[in-house]
Amino acid sequence: MTETALTGAALIASAYPARYYAQYDRAATGITLVTSLVDTQADDARINALPAAADMIALTPAQWSLARGAPSIHVQDGKLLHPARYYASFDLSAAQPTPVLGWYDTWAMSNVASVPAATDMIAVSAGDWADITTFRKPNGRGVQDGEIVDYTPPIPLSVQAQTELAWIQQQESRAFVRGQKFTAEMLAYADTIEVIADGTDTTSTKLPDRPANIMS
Repeated sequence: MTETALTGAALIASAYPARYYAQYDRAATGITLVTSLVDTQADDARINALPAAADMIALTPAQWSLARGAPSIHVQDGKLLHPARYYASFDLSAAQPTPVLGWYDTWAMSNVASVPAATDMIAVSAGDWADITTFRKPNGRGVQDGEIVDYTPPIPLSVQAQTELAWIQQQESRAFVRGQKFTAEMLAYADTIEVIADGTDTTSTKLPDRPANIMS
């Protein structure tokens, strides 16, 4: 059987199956930058001057679209350091939901030394990144099970206790007017709330339930 030799576009597609590529200094150590972008199927592509596909970083069409005009695409060990470009960071050790701590356009940063690893952040789409009204807000966004969600910070327990202490004081005033007294359970409850409110109790994680009977 005679095999037909590939020519033209078929030859290019065979040699460069991903179509889009990023070039970088392969001799560099540590973190380096993408030096140029290549569309191997463009009319002005100089295929004969290109390295082999294995010596470049293949880009998806989405990455290609985001990369055009991006000033600082970082590379390490032959891979894009942050392949998704846009990210949200959060505390990996915190119970979720937990607040978003930072938003990063990693391909626009000259230095990413302080940026968490891509695997330690949530990738954000270009559309969501551009939505600064409802999605990429400076406050009110958190992470839950790998998703960006609305987030309201919990009220600190001491603040909850201070609010509850104000309620207790109102009940105490009411009891005085009526000639009543707190029950033993209510007195113990008030003592518990007071030490949480003033910060003496640092171990409790929630307020105790109010007693069923508060007046005697």
